Amino acid sequence: MLRDLAPERAAVPSDDPPPPTGMVVAAAALRGAVVAIAGVLLTAGLALMVWAVTPASGPDAAVALRGGATAFALANLMPVAIGGVTLSLPPLLLTAVPAGLLFLTARRGRFLPVGRYQEAVAVATTAGVYGLVVAAVTRGYSSPDAVPAGWVWTAFTLALVATAAGMMHGDSAWSRWALNATAGWARAGLRGALVGTAGLIGAGALVLAAGLIGHFGTAVDIAAATAPSWLDGLGVTLLGLAYLPNAVVAAVGFVSGVGFEIGPGTYSPLATSTVDLPGVPLLAAAPQHDGRSVLGLVGLVVPLLVGYLVARPAIRRLVTRADRVAAAALGSALTGAAMALAATIARGGVGDGRWSGIGVSPLLLGPLIAVEVGAVAVIVAAVTGWRTVPWRIRDIAAEPVQRVRRPRRTPAATEDGDPAGQTGPAEKAEQAGEPAEDEVQDHATETAKAAPTDEVDDSDDEPDDEPDDEPDDEPDPDESSDGPRD
Repeated sequence: MLRDLAPERAAVPSDDPPPPTGMVVAAAALRGAVVAIAGVLLTAGLALMVWAVTPASGPDAAVALRGGATAFALANLMPVAIGGVTLSLPPLLLTAVPAGLLFLTARRGRFLPVGRYQEAVAVATTAGVYGLVVAAVTRGYSSPDAVPAGWVWTAFTLALVATAAGMMHGDSAWSRWALNATAGWARAGLRGALVGTAGLIGAGALVLAAGLIGHFGTAVDIAAATAPSWLDGLGVTLLGLAYLPNAVVAAVGFVSGVGFEIGPGTYSPLATSTVDLPGVPLLAAAPQHDGRSVLGLVGLVVPLLVGYLVARPAIRRLVTRADRVAAAALGSALTGAAMALAATIARGGVGDGRWSGIGVSPLLLGPLIAVEVGAVAVIVAAVTGWRTVPWRIRDIAAEPVQRVRRPRRTPAATEDGDPAGQTGPAEKAEQAGEPAEDEVQDHATETAKAAPTDEVDDSDDEPDDEPDDEPDDEPDPDESSDGPRD
């Protein structure tokens, strides 16, 4: 609002000196440590709550605390070993908690970084400290040999991506630099990719909700069999909520046509091969019949609709169809890359046997989403406004300028019934029976040649053509005639 009301005041830079780099580094380190500790407390608190309400969990609370630390390692995308079985399927809802905190707190605090150098140092420091705290907690307080030492880098990578995204989201030096260094069609393509990714995730959530509602009776039966008491049901509910984002990504794979797999079972709108699934109520949303799914085939239009949404930012912001097509193609490619990354993160398994593969294949999902979304997005960007929007800027300069002729106004008719300007003087004289002006001039010329010429210098008698500088005396309005007025 300040930029709208007083842009000259908003453009004035602050006179405050930038904070010392040491204070910026200290604040960034504290931020990373606090977020890491908050994540540990969250998972440990959930583990203690489940332990407290579950009588069969044993009397030792330390076991629950070690389980919470192990769950926090799993949330940071580390595979963990529980009872000799490797679990590599991350609960993405728990992953979203520290990632969201790092994103939101990247530009919050007293000693904010100023300039690209301090911002880069702050991001690296926050990610490094977060990774160190996570490695120390998960390796030191989890179950023995539960977290492999070679996977602690995943916490650092997660913090680096989340903090950098939060830094770029605000009014930072890096965001201004990227804004100036990126072409307009590239920025429109990035906006289209954000819209497309959000659209696919929203569609996946709707498909998952429809599956759970349609198979609600099956989900209730599974919950009753696996969790007979409400305390056991609480633990099953928390488990389902923790893996809810994973199920959304699997639903995106289903509407794209790639499908997903749960162990040996494959689920796709084109062909489904079902198996007996584990007793988790969330898995009841999967199709329960072999073969094709009519509703699944209808869901294949979702990527096409998303392609139209990807093209909309380019159509609104760009003035040539060539830039619009480039932005739509870039947005589609980035949408496919984002969904491939989400499928990579959400994919995992339990053990090395039957249930070792759960999720969507990222190598199939990314390219197929890019093609499905991009086909519609590019066509919409190229066709919209094809009559009025030029293909390139130089086409505007090469286009000839067409002059618009104004219609002549019809003049009013004169008193003799002839429209003014329609009949010339010669025609009027011929119609009246009088000699034309040309004939009068010829007769006067012949008369002047026949008459004797006497040269007389009458220059003094000629009146002066120039008007008098002084106007004639006007009558005094006060003087009036004594005679009667008409």
